[in-house]
Amino acid sequence: MIEESGEVKLTSQHQITIPKRVCERLHLRGGDRLEIAVTSDRKLLLKPKKSIDADDAAYRLGKEILDAEQQIKRGEVVSWSEVKRRHRL
Repeated sequence: MIEESGEVKLTSQHQITIPKRVCERLHLRGGDRLEIAVTSDRKLLLKPKKSIDADDAAYRLGKEILDAEQQIKRGEVVSWSEVKRRHRL
């Protein structure tokens, strides 16, 4: 379902300008990264790709969970209190 459409021009440097109304709707700012894909029926898809700050608590916790899953597979265990201590939770 298309909710917003418009026309953009590809420059000689292979760049496009995303209309302001689209940027506002998607909360995009200059410097944001976008993922690009081409479908089998030659449609171009752009998807906002938000980067995660490695100092962010949610990122650190997610990394700890992935590390813990690997430790479990190896038969090692880390207590929840240790996970909370490491992340100052």
